[in-house]
Amino acid sequence: MARYAIILALIVSAAASALPAAREKIAPYCNPTQCTLPDCLCSSLEIPGGLTPAETPQTVLITYDDAVNVLNYVNYTNLIFNRINPNGCNIKATYFLSHEYNNYTLVNDIYNRGHEIASHSITHRTNQDFWLANNVDNWDREMADMRTMVEYYAGIPQSAIKGARAPFLLMGGDAMWTSLSNNGFEWDCSWPTRNYVDPGMWPYTLDFLSQQDCQIGVCPTESYPGKWVVPMIDLFDASGNPCAMVDTCIVGDTADDVYNLLLTNFMKHYEGNRSPYGLFLHAAWLLDTNHLNGYRRFLDFLTTKDDVYLVSISQLLDWVKSPTPLSQINTLASWGCDTPITPISCNERRCAYDGTKTPFGSERIMSICNRGCPFFYPWYDNIYGTNPPTPWVP
Repeated sequence: MARYAIILALIVSAAASALPAAREKIAPYCNPTQCTLPDCLCSSLEIPGGLTPAETPQTVLITYDDAVNVLNYVNYTNLIFNRINPNGCNIKATYFLSHEYNNYTLVNDIYNRGHEIASHSITHRTNQDFWLANNVDNWDREMADMRTMVEYYAGIPQSAIKGARAPFLLMGGDAMWTSLSNNGFEWDCSWPTRNYVDPGMWPYTLDFLSQQDCQIGVCPTESYPGKWVVPMIDLFDASGNPCAMVDTCIVGDTADDVYNLLLTNFMKHYEGNRSPYGLFLHAAWLLDTNHLNGYRRFLDFLTTKDDVYLVSISQLLDWVKSPTPLSQINTLASWGCDTPITPISCNERRCAYDGTKTPFGSERIMSICNRGCPFFYPWYDNIYGTNPPTPWVP
């Protein structure tokens, strides 16, 4: 993950230097009397529904970015699948998928366990100009087509894939949000904030202009009624630097260092306005033994608390739309134990491609559900693998 952190740091620096000093206002400022739940909520530090912190469940968002594979699936099994929330129901995580090296049969299994699947693009290309190009079609072919691929190769209905995250958190401003809105996405979780950490900013809709600070990429200025932003509230690492993704934080050398950093940042939320606490990372970060052990210890701590719930992003938004006190949390259907999905069967097919059938000139392997292997390796603008590949330039 050191390579990812370096790439992200370079992209963030370059993108930030290219940003205008301020966003031009197009959407109107939010008037709380005109923006009410469940369909609209102003960007704010206030707990939805006017609840007090003591009445508010502390939510924790566990998310993993990029492909699911055999290696990281082992960690998901050991860390996530057997943990229980205070109401006796399984905790839930959100998986932001990109295509390359993705094992769609394992994605099928994760979905059938009740976890959430979201789109993170097909290519995850490192060319920042592509994401910042103000091109709606770019986003359609990356984010919406990735959702189509998950349906086609893992059997998961597109209607269940409600959210997205931009690669490297490089939001594409109104082009990105126009694409997400046109394609029926309900929410996005790509937007870091370092100005609204303690107290933290709650999720809100883009009916009106957001007051959130714009740190990376290009932020939207137009109105997108009913579309939700889930702010990525920055952590502060061992050197005091802000970091939206755990794996870009400087965490120290030991498992205790990792645990203490995660705990210190958590307590700002827990002892503050109970804004959602995000554990956003790439699973490869957990290949380091100290990272893994510190992270596991922190999850162990969280699951001892009777007012802390580890939920998917869509579950969080269900609560925000209908703020429910802790004393009545069992009335919130989507947080209950009844699985709100029909499990999707998966007859596995393993597909192997030599370099002549991929755009990379090297072999790729992927596992899919319930259909024959595409003749060519599926990729950007060729999601069904029906056309011969052209050389890929990231």
